[in-house]
Amino acid sequence: MKIAIASGKGGTGKTMIATNLAYIANLSYPVQLYDLDVEEPNDHLFFSTPLGNENDVEMMIPVVDEEKCTHCGICTKVCEYHAIITLPDRVMVFPELCHSCYGCLEMCPEGAISEGFKSIGTISSLHQENINLITGRLKISESATAALISRTKDHGEEDNKLIFYDSPPGSSCPVIEAVKDCDYVILASEPSPFGLHDMDLVARTLIDLKVPFGVIVNKDVKNNTLIDNYCSENKIEIIGRIPLSMEIAQAYASGGIVSKAVDDMDVLFKQILDTIILRAEGQQK
Repeated sequence: MKIAIASGKGGTGKTMIATNLAYIANLSYPVQLYDLDVEEPNDHLFFSTPLGNENDVEMMIPVVDEEKCTHCGICTKVCEYHAIITLPDRVMVFPELCHSCYGCLEMCPEGAISEGFKSIGTISSLHQENINLITGRLKISESATAALISRTKDHGEEDNKLIFYDSPPGSSCPVIEAVKDCDYVILASEPSPFGLHDMDLVARTLIDLKVPFGVIVNKDVKNNTLIDNYCSENKIEIIGRIPLSMEIAQAYASGGIVSKAVDDMDVLFKQILDTIILRAEGQQK
């Protein structure tokens, strides 16, 4: 069962929700938690066990043998990302644009293109209690976010585990890569105009992808019906509310698991988890 936690913008509590759901779930199930916010992963900060088992992640980059190349331009024509350009006297490769699709390599009639590689980031892991955390970290200056997310998701054992994906914020390609094969998505939002605007973008994306989802309202305040009105109008289920609380903020800011540090939060997250599992099971049937 694959559950993603997404948000339209940073600061909505996505990581707090992901780590607390993983903690509550690990009391009953083996849990695999993936930190797919690879540009700034921080799930590991909520574990006392340090990350280890670091593995380098590489992408294929085409290497052109100019002695074999006839400058026919086929590689340029097949590249959807303009990562390889044929000039009259040479072929230029732009590694930062390459998506490692192998099109140029496969279509070159002279066999003048071979595989080269570049590092795009790392994948690390830790195991604590009943939780296995897998963390992707993008190399500084690299832009292959979606590619690293895909490789991170393929890392680790998935059999007989409840799997959580802590997705990157936003509604672009990295988010789509994170949520596309999930049984259910939790959309974390906050009751503010900015929060609603960005939540709407992700909600529309999930609807287009036909991925089932529900909303958790974080920093919930009485008499603020901004998110409620939107969800009611669009027939979106609100599966939980986390109150605006100084105690919660202090526990989270200090690197604590809110479900352990704040009274009654374990009950709240258990209720949310039970609802999510019920919805996800309904999608799997």
